Amino acid sequence: MTNTKKPKDIDRSTTVVSDSPLVRDLEVLPAPLRQIRVEVVGGPMDGLRTQVRASSLTMGRGGDNDMALPLDPMVSTHHARITQEGAHYWLEDVGSRNGTFFGDQKLGRALIAPGSSFVVGETCLEFMPY
Repeated sequence: MTNTKKPKDIDRSTTVVSDSPLVRDLEVLPAPLRQIRVEVVGGPMDGLRTQVRASSLTMGRGGDNDMALPLDPMVSTHHARITQEGAHYWLEDVGSRNGTFFGDQKLGRALIAPGSSFVVGETCLEFMPY
């Protein structure tokens, strides 16, 4: 069974973002995945990959994050979080000073799909759930 939100059903305070062909006509992941995985695809820690078997993954400069990015001075100590809610994944800025971006759009909280790329500080990351 696929969860599909038609345009009239969307909460206008929610931003849906994806640069992946897996999201078409606002169709979102059909079932929960087991791990959240993020890879740095640009920036001072290019190639770093982190995955957690949990419902959320935190990112920031601080060592207490699931994905620590200590080499990027533009990343806040606690910068962003990806959270799984049912079959959906959300990217949320947790009060960073420089923001979290999808393309040139600054995000507060946004629905994301596998393959989505986003930027924290000067680090570009790709969301790749497993």
